[in-house]
Amino acid sequence: MWIEWVNHASFILESGNIRLLCDPWLEGTIFDNAWRLLSPTRMSYDEFSTITHIWFSHEHPDHFNPPNLKKIPEEHRRRITVLFHETRDKRVVKLCQSLGFKIQELPHLQKVEIAEGVTMLSGMQDLIDSWMSIQAEGKTLLNMNDCVFDRTSDMETIRKANGPVDLLLSQFSFANWIGNPDDLESHKKHVQRKRAEMARQIRLFTPAQFIPFASFVYFCHAENFYMNSSMHRIGDACEYTETELQIPTIVLYPKDRWQVGTAHDSSDAIRSYDLDYERILAAPPVTTDPVDITRLRAAATAMFTKCAANNNRAILNTFTPAVVRLSDLGFDVELSFRHGWSQVSGKQPDIIASSGSLLNCMITDWGGETLTVNGRFQAPTDGKPDRFFRIFKVLRHNSIGNPVNFRFLGNKIIEKAKVALAV
Repeated sequence: MWIEWVNHASFILESGNIRLLCDPWLEGTIFDNAWRLLSPTRMSYDEFSTITHIWFSHEHPDHFNPPNLKKIPEEHRRRITVLFHETRDKRVVKLCQSLGFKIQELPHLQKVEIAEGVTMLSGMQDLIDSWMSIQAEGKTLLNMNDCVFDRTSDMETIRKANGPVDLLLSQFSFANWIGNPDDLESHKKHVQRKRAEMARQIRLFTPAQFIPFASFVYFCHAENFYMNSSMHRIGDACEYTETELQIPTIVLYPKDRWQVGTAHDSSDAIRSYDLDYERILAAPPVTTDPVDITRLRAAATAMFTKCAANNNRAILNTFTPAVVRLSDLGFDVELSFRHGWSQVSGKQPDIIASSGSLLNCMITDWGGETLTVNGRFQAPTDGKPDRFFRIFKVLRHNSIGNPVNFRFLGNKIIEKAKVALAV
């Protein structure tokens, strides 16, 4: 079993005639012009001629990137089988089918033979995330990707389903807002939280070897660039896992090849990433122009109309309105399911964001979650950002076929009770 590194969360697993590509994001800015790849990708689109399967963990653009997929030559797409977990909305599957890929959906926690001698097992976490394992040549690779489980029992289920793990891959740095620019204590806590999650997974799964990944990015917008100074660098992550957790750790740079189970010197890869860190810190960040208020107001009207049609209005009207301070336009607006959009003054803002960030929240189903990931906002003193993000969670749930109604509320109550009992 061989690993060929592509970038970020993407690698090629090679076993026999299988060349399985995981989560390809090869180029471009994502999350509303907020993330870029730390290092240049060295895989070309012509090289998809050798790929037999592509697995996507979830729909976020650093894992599932339609603009990149469309650049794969059509004749290669027709040969490749896309592997994706079963979903109610079928959005990923339908898009891949429209591009000419073959499709194989993966049932939750059921082993599937994708080729002779190669077995895959996958499972869901939260609304869209998933993990997967591959068993081939007597070895088990477990890719936890972005999955973070609150309940140890859920991770125990994964451990029992897979048995001994030869190679674990998991995220090593934060991928979300970490606090205001001057809140350095919060920045440190996010790094410590990510270290604790790595430690938790390594201690539970007891892998023979570990690859830290899914964090080879940088925050490229002027509104989030400050977070780069606090990121958990790969060299620090490797030192922590090898010294503190006593786990052989493999660091791979784009185009590196490594045979699973063998020893590996990661020093060259770490040096290459260090050079990339210094390069991006010296690069000018992305800037974007303000959005006209007329366009913002129209987007808000369309969003509230859409929500009213797809959800229980009585429940939506119980949501507390949120006040947004538009940093580039110099005024505040209130968003309310009951009253819609209104310009206000003298009220405590819950969040500070640019007009472009607010627009993206209103016109895309995943805009609110995008903002939490890209970090292009600030939390004012005494503000309550959760009020803002709660409004946009409605769109997020609707996008995967979950209308906000009384059944939805009942399911939420049951989920909270399960978590409380597990703790």
